Amino acid sequence: MKRIATISLTTAAAALVLAGCALGGKDDSDAETKSVNGEVAYLEYCATCHESGMFNAPRMGEPMDWEVRSSLWQAVLMEHAKQGYYDMPARGGRTDLPDEVVNAAAEYMLENTYRDRPKD
Repeated sequence: MKRIATISLTTAAAALVLAGCALGGKDDSDAETKSVNGEVAYLEYCATCHESGMFNAPRMGEPMDWEVRSSLWQAVLMEHAKQGYYDMPARGGRTDLPDEVVNAAAEYMLENTYRDRPKD
């Protein structure tokens, strides 16, 4: 069990390091948490279900899959990503993921499902 926790923490740390690399080498100590790479986070933690629709997950890039969701769905999406929803485990099953990583992955999914929506 300790080995699994160590591997989980190592994987989360690696995702943050990769996100830091995407910043172009800025030397900002808070850069890793300010600008996590949403694509990397999505591919690492969410794509398995949200690419294929596994367990009836709405697929990224398919607005019709999301149609029956709440009209307040951006806020709801962020909350469900952190807390879980029906068959979807909280934080993609990785309880050690920081909010910044979860938010980045959810935002990436939102942007790539609704490409025409205005940017915040």
